[in-house]
Amino acid sequence: MIWWLRVHAVAASAASLLLCFLLAPLLAESSLPIPSLFSGNAAGVSVPLLLPVIPSCVLLYAMERTPEDLEAGSVRPLTRWWLAVLLITALAALVFGLVERQLLDFPLSFGVFRNLIGYLGAGLIIRRCTGSRYAPVAVMAIPLLCGLFGHGPGGRPYWWAWPLYDTNDRIALGAAAAGVLFCAGLTTLRRRSSRTAYA
Repeated sequence: MIWWLRVHAVAASAASLLLCFLLAPLLAESSLPIPSLFSGNAAGVSVPLLLPVIPSCVLLYAMERTPEDLEAGSVRPLTRWWLAVLLITALAALVFGLVERQLLDFPLSFGVFRNLIGYLGAGLIIRRCTGSRYAPVAVMAIPLLCGLFGHGPGGRPYWWAWPLYDTNDRIALGAAAAGVLFCAGLTTLRRRSSRTAYA
């Protein structure tokens, strides 16, 4: 177990998650200007909503540090270990978000949690469809593409641009989209591992 945690850099993933939630309140007023192609002006994307890209990419990279065929032939059910790591990551992010919301009155704390699980879910789906090498790069491209194409007239995000939601009027829609992506990502992870094991 200790060897598996070290090989897959679980400590680095945990550190990046903690760093994300430590920096988010400090950068609450910061935004990254990205030219919006549809709204006609530069619409800023809140930096705290971009920070979850870091732990998501670190975790996706850590999942690929050993050849998949070696883990598929393992005696122990390593798929359950990865499911446990992903679920613990999501639970820890939720706890961090709730603590920051209550203690620091940080309004984007739930948005950081939402984007983290959404990025992870999207990364797992991309990992299943295109291969493990492209998943971190694709996750980094998601907020950029949403910033370029996701703002409508007046700077209001379109319904599908859930990583940009920074107000409470679409909190349920954003949470539902991220939750569906995360659950779908977990499902593809299990299917991919089971198929590899019986190949």
